[in-house]
Amino acid sequence: MTSHPIHENVTISLENLSNEIYKLVSSIRPDWNSSNTRLVTFTEGITNSIVGLFDTRTPDDESEALVIKIFGSNTELFIDRSSEMNAMIKLSENNVLSQRVLIEFNNGLIYEYASGRACSREDVRKDNISKLIAIKLAQFHNVPMTKTETPHTITLIRKFIKLINEKEEISKYISDIDIIEKRILPHLIPNPLIGKDLVLCHNDLLVKNIIYNDKTDKISFIDFEYTHLNYALFDIANHFVEYAGVDNADFTLYPTRDEQKRWLKFYFQTRGMNEQIIDDNLCHLVDQFSALAHLMWGLWALVQSNISSLDFDYVNYAKLRLDSYQKLRTILFQSIEK
Repeated sequence: MTSHPIHENVTISLENLSNEIYKLVSSIRPDWNSSNTRLVTFTEGITNSIVGLFDTRTPDDESEALVIKIFGSNTELFIDRSSEMNAMIKLSENNVLSQRVLIEFNNGLIYEYASGRACSREDVRKDNISKLIAIKLAQFHNVPMTKTETPHTITLIRKFIKLINEKEEISKYISDIDIIEKRILPHLIPNPLIGKDLVLCHNDLLVKNIIYNDKTDKISFIDFEYTHLNYALFDIANHFVEYAGVDNADFTLYPTRDEQKRWLKFYFQTRGMNEQIIDDNLCHLVDQFSALAHLMWGLWALVQSNISSLDFDYVNYAKLRLDSYQKLRTILFQSIEK
């Protein structure tokens, strides 16, 4: 069952959260106060501030726990928050997302807590967890889509370029994206079909956006602010790239061909697609999309370095991602250079 969130015309700050939060949640947790709850700051986020609110009277039961997401400063410049909300409702209606959004306020959301722990880069390589992730992403991609739009990778990259002041420093990427959109993508996926090649994608499946509950052996995805129509293979490639982690990212942890094929087998089975096309050529196509993922997040980090108030070294992260793009650029562009 899906319910739409309560709208509250309130703006809260992270600094005063402990004073402001109880009035905000009074409509859904009327008996909660500072003496019977605890606030826990989750440090994994590099776009928004995320805090958990837990009932200390039931320490072994987290079913009523809440997540408070305070949007990062100026992120409305490149994130459509109404689309994020609509995506979460759509995912809930299709039983892909079990955590409902309960309250929407001016600069954030409050939604149900997904019990478990955020995955590590070691977790996502484990056979049982990688299988669960592949199945969950396939279910995500099977959500019916009727509306067509420009693949979100291209939309986001163009937004990021507009927000970067030092255009000379990124001029080579500006020219690359024109070629990628007009020549390379039509070559990689000719005549893409809605619901098969172009699907509802998470688009930000880094390891900390995957919650594993070892008691139930289930996976949950979180953070749907980039969820839009996109190439299914981009979503897969982006996840593989994110095996690197974020802090001290190590992009040599990208999965091997055997790991990719095993993952893709579970994904294709769940989507009801032909497993016979899982070969080195398909893995090479995923690698080509991984170059695009590096370009997108490298430009994102350049934008964040100028607007974010979070304590994260965006400049160094941008360099890491754009250097990785340059290393992979050859395999992306080879499709039009033959």
